[in-house]
Amino acid sequence: MTKRRVLGVLVIALVGAFAFASADRCGQWPSSEPVMAMVARGSGSMSVGAAKVAVVLPGAVTVGGYGPLRSSATSGDPVYARATIVEAGGTKVALVSLEVLLLTQPLVTAIREGSELPVFVTATHTHSSLGQFDRRPASQVAALGSFDERVESALVTAARSALAEAKKQVVPVTLEVRSFSTSSFVRARSGDGVDTRGLELSFVKPEGGRVARWLLLAAHPTLAPRHGDSFDTDWPGLLAEDGDGVTLVLQTSVGNASLNKDVAPTETAVVTQVKEALTHSVKVEGCEPTLSLATAHTALPRPDGSRLAPWPFRAAADNALCASAEMEVEVAMLRLGCVSLLALPVEPSFATAQQLEAMTGATRVLALANGYVGYLEPADVVRNRLGEAKRQWFGPELFDWLSPASALVAKTSLPKGPHVEGQ
Repeated sequence: MTKRRVLGVLVIALVGAFAFASADRCGQWPSSEPVMAMVARGSGSMSVGAAKVAVVLPGAVTVGGYGPLRSSATSGDPVYARATIVEAGGTKVALVSLEVLLLTQPLVTAIREGSELPVFVTATHTHSSLGQFDRRPASQVAALGSFDERVESALVTAARSALAEAKKQVVPVTLEVRSFSTSSFVRARSGDGVDTRGLELSFVKPEGGRVARWLLLAAHPTLAPRHGDSFDTDWPGLLAEDGDGVTLVLQTSVGNASLNKDVAPTETAVVTQVKEALTHSVKVEGCEPTLSLATAHTALPRPDGSRLAPWPFRAAADNALCASAEMEVEVAMLRLGCVSLLALPVEPSFATAQQLEAMTGATRVLALANGYVGYLEPADVVRNRLGEAKRQWFGPELFDWLSPASALVAKTSLPKGPHVEGQ
């Protein structure tokens, strides 16, 4: 075969492959109103149990969090599942934190299986922890490496073991809430503002000492080496090990929040900055022992890859996202005393959180909760291709689709007594 014929065959093959990749295989995605899944309320004395369990590795596992090339590892920081069970007035809820980049719906479903109480699951968003637990093709290519059911199973086992152990440790507590500022070491990666509002929720035993602590703040954990050959749970892992009781580090408006590496260049420096900020914290008064929660399911719009790929490859990007994106997600509101957390499976920017908090009365948006469908910016930000829009899997309508579900769970979860709308 002549060189000209070979070249012609290659051109035809490339054109055919491009045409195949560009054919619309997403189709129309169904739309529906959000549907309530659960609501519970309790008021009275509060009890809490807490535990942490290390993930047992099934062998060499990809260090997930960044694009190729990736290393595999068998050692490094222990990767923990941390759990707290909170009870007030007969109502119970569990919160699990995993030291991984993100969550998947199958992972959350498996952790919840067989549980007699509602379970919220969050991720610390460390970029250098375990990979290979996400079944979605786009995630495997972009961040976590090829799926391995053994890794998913190891995370599920650790989380369920932490829940079982926490259940054994439930004791009476009082709730103490303090607000603090992270402005000295957190900066905006994009946009006009960044969330520097920290919250510390401490569950304190009558005789003193913490059973558990929830630390809520926003900053991308990207201090570990980008292509490290061992697992690193980054600053959330180190911060969770500091102090008494079991600490869960919970991300809030993390979408556009980065660390100021001039002030906090290392994980140890971040812990030092947080501890310093807590010395200037302010106690939030009026946190009664109340607990309420509501969850709803809502459909998602069709993915939109127009900001993720050049024009000739947009259809292919849409197809790739459609093959990986869920068609429905869970939105929830958890109210604990004077704090209300709107739990969403996204990385929200500060602008997003401000709008949702104003709409729902939430104290904070709890990010990376009960799943993961990418970034979330307000609709106008996405239309103008500003902020974190270049990383968002969906078009501007995503905010508009999640907003009604957020408003619904906020209204449904309202306790009968007074509550604090926001901090």
